[in-house]
Amino acid sequence: MTSNYPRETVEFLFVTVKVGGVEVLTDVTLCVVASGTRPTEFVAPATLNGKIGVLITGLAPAYYAVWAKVTSDPEIPVIDCGSFRVS
Repeated sequence: MTSNYPRETVEFLFVTVKVGGVEVLTDVTLCVVASGTRPTEFVAPATLNGKIGVLITGLAPAYYAVWAKVTSDPEIPVIDCGSFRVS
């Protein structure tokens, strides 16, 4: 996911999270951070039409990365889901 969004946009960005090649829709939290930084605070994903993602709104122009954390006992994988740009 490398897309460009004007800073005035309010848009749902679908995020596909796969563990072992299988798409995961439950037990997932997401984090949006400035590109090049590590994820810190994960939150529940937004949902739309049975898919998960983040709502892009109010972000300053910059590059951002989306991270996912899947809670799956005993593992808790953290996955880099890609990036997007706000212009």
